[in-house]
Amino acid sequence: MTVSYLSFRVPYSANRECVIIIKPQRQAYQALCVDAATRLTIGSPSVQRDSGGARPQVSAADVIGMIGSYRLASAAVDLEANELADRSRRISSQLRSRRRL
Repeated sequence: MTVSYLSFRVPYSANRECVIIIKPQRQAYQALCVDAATRLTIGSPSVQRDSGGARPQVSAADVIGMIGSYRLASAAVDLEANELADRSRRISSQLRSRRRL
């Protein structure tokens, strides 16, 4: 059996992209959706093999639909909130260090 991976890079919210990798498993293929910037996994649905065990004919939109728009929106909000909190902590730390000088 030939191992083959299929990869897409698609936007899943206004300013977030995910990388979708479709890789073979024993009984099916796994579609792994990972946020491009943070490398955090958003979802990983299984995709059934085509007839004869071939790689499925699946598009990025199909995988996005399997994960679900609510899950993608929730992931985008969580990631943006974490980035905003990190940015706020950095700015606060810089301001505190400037006051000490």
